Amino acid sequence: MTEIVKVVSINKHFPGVEVLKGVTFSLEKGKIYGLVGENGAGKSTLIKILMGIHQPDGGEIFIGGEKARIKDPSQARYTYKIDTVFQEHALIPQLSVAENIFLDKLDSFYKKGLIDQTGLQDHARKALSEVGLGIDVTLPVSEFSEGEKSLIELSKALSRNPEILILDEMTAPLESSTVNDVFGIMRNVKKKGKTLIFISHRLEEVFKVCDEIIVLRDGNLEGIITNWKEDLLSIRKKVIGMMTGTERGLSFPEKTGLKSKGEKVLSLKDVKSKWLRKVSLEVHKGEIVALAGLRGQGQSELLRTIAGLVPGEDGDIRIFGERLHVDSPREAIDNGIFYVSDKRDEEELWLTHDVWLNISLGSIDDRTRFGFIKRNKDKEAVEKMVSRLRIETPSLAQIVRNLSGGNRQKVVLGKYLLSRPKILLMDQPTMGLDVGAKMEIYYLLRKLSDEGIPTLAVLTDLEEVVNLPDRLLVMREGEIVKEFSEEKMNEEELLDSYYG
Repeated sequence: MTEIVKVVSINKHFPGVEVLKGVTFSLEKGKIYGLVGENGAGKSTLIKILMGIHQPDGGEIFIGGEKARIKDPSQARYTYKIDTVFQEHALIPQLSVAENIFLDKLDSFYKKGLIDQTGLQDHARKALSEVGLGIDVTLPVSEFSEGEKSLIELSKALSRNPEILILDEMTAPLESSTVNDVFGIMRNVKKKGKTLIFISHRLEEVFKVCDEIIVLRDGNLEGIITNWKEDLLSIRKKVIGMMTGTERGLSFPEKTGLKSKGEKVLSLKDVKSKWLRKVSLEVHKGEIVALAGLRGQGQSELLRTIAGLVPGEDGDIRIFGERLHVDSPREAIDNGIFYVSDKRDEEELWLTHDVWLNISLGSIDDRTRFGFIKRNKDKEAVEKMVSRLRIETPSLAQIVRNLSGGNRQKVVLGKYLLSRPKILLMDQPTMGLDVGAKMEIYYLLRKLSDEGIPTLAVLTDLEEVVNLPDRLLVMREGEIVKEFSEEKMNEEELLDSYYG
């Protein structure tokens, strides 16, 4: 095989942290490489260096045998033929699908001062056919689901004919059937002699589609795995060990809520909305209750209805037996109902501000007198929360953007815990987190539940669905169709309930 990329002794620092420490590896044409590691291992930074978004502090990059200095994403795409589909979409919601796909090539579609819409749309349909997506290219991107947006991004990247294609967590929002379609696209790209780098926290995806796996930990290259077909279980444990520094698999806390169901905290009776059909449920102290099912069956909408973010049309919602009229988020918060969005960076955090402000702001009134913040009291409260949740940060002044995904999620939880919630509503609480960070969140949610703060959570990862909650409510077409409460849930029966 011909070497196409060689990375030699790459270093990168950010304030207070060394992100990459002399990373060296090479990539060959016609292969798919998995890039794995815990949050904060350096994966995203490495990709951003290859894309010219960040500049390395030391080391060299060779593309096609020639030394490369990648100054910006445009040079990466058009000089070095490197392209990336990031988990965070870079689409403009108001523009059409066709305009988004060819946004940087619109000049080529001008005729007599106007865009040739027919030609643009024909090219867009052809680009989308490469990813198996048959949608109306004249509609604005805002009309489409997160999964469809990911495929639009992929078609946009493929339309530039890259030699090196990087997929950074792009499968995270996709249904399993669509993920398999993406794998087919990746294999077709590979057959054309192209090189792919695939980043995913779902190790089963990495093992399924990749030829080799590059493992990073704490900014170091831990190793490259080249053969796992015969003993997948042992290799999986080895990879997790390389990622975390310990030989461990994914573990879950004991389901204590099965044994010690306490006082009823939240109850719903016949709650209806645009997306829900007479939903009834209960959540008790000491419990973690999960909402599961295929994506788009009303799970997230149910949480948002309880939290006052979307309007309900009918039904009864009670906290500790007291009926509520939740017509706004403020009403929910005042009654101890706190919703944690799955869009952590966009909706929950001020990424450009520090840890102190992010944790403190939601409950700052509790530490204010006559309009003045009691700064020492505020700092003490935040420090205690950082210690309680074991948030890894150099100081309270650390900018949240520079924290790992797991620590960002803890900052979000810290913000709400300072407000003394009665119940947490969490939409995919471990989305985008690595193995170690996931386990920390599992044990933290169990600890909070044992302390009297139950969780109602939307879960999509099957391993979490089976092993984390005390009770599981399966939703289909806006209603709860099945409840599971066994210590060990039957996966076959569970999946059958998803499809009806």
